Amino acid sequence: MDWERLVSLELYHFLFVFARLGGAFLFMPFYGSVYIPARIRLIFVLAIAMMLTPALGAEMVEPPESVLELFRLLLIEITVGVFLGIFPYFLMTAIDLTGVNAAMATSFSNATLLDPQTNVQSTVLTSFLTLCVLLLIVVTNLHHVMLGAVLASYKTFPVGQSLLTGDMSEMLAKTLSAAFTYGFQIGSPFIVMIILMYSSMGVMSRLMPQLNIIFIVMPLQVYLGLALLMVSLPMMMWWFMEFFRDNLRLFSM
Repeated sequence: MDWERLVSLELYHFLFVFARLGGAFLFMPFYGSVYIPARIRLIFVLAIAMMLTPALGAEMVEPPESVLELFRLLLIEITVGVFLGIFPYFLMTAIDLTGVNAAMATSFSNATLLDPQTNVQSTVLTSFLTLCVLLLIVVTNLHHVMLGAVLASYKTFPVGQSLLTGDMSEMLAKTLSAAFTYGFQIGSPFIVMIILMYSSMGVMSRLMPQLNIIFIVMPLQVYLGLALLMVSLPMMMWWFMEFFRDNLRLFSM
């Protein structure tokens, strides 16, 4: 094999690896955070793709004969990468729902900040819980597991194979449903607190109509909500990290 053919083949392999990694890093937690500048993320993806290209050369298909076929294969790789990035992104919905429940319990629903994961305005407690989760992902090396899931995907989604759109859509739907269910379970202490708090407010307003319940209960609700958050935060993080890790193993094994 001459030098020009070898270089062109390596560039072809690099392009396919970069397409799948780039698609995954658009949505993947930590890697797609707005706190990391886009230029740094691009350099990071290029460096990783360059290092992985020699190891993944055996997984590649022969170069197509037409440009349209090349674009079709690249579109498949980008779609697979986006699917691998959206999957853990959907798992983060559980902690978003927990933050919404905590904000309702503490009356912080109107206090908003930029969520580093969803890139939209969300409640302060949602942003706080998201930052805690991103920190734990890095500390527990789950960002390496996500990167390993991209590498293992070449066995599940070989290069050049047609997309399993039905299975992919079904899996994303089940993941989102499980994330919502788990989010309600993690945030159940705040849901119970809201029910008890507003039930007590209703009973007190009936017993003492002349008493302004709002001015009495609102400070108490803030203090009790923050105290409940402080007590339950370690267990909430542990539950979510177990849920996140168990679902990532579906692709990383």
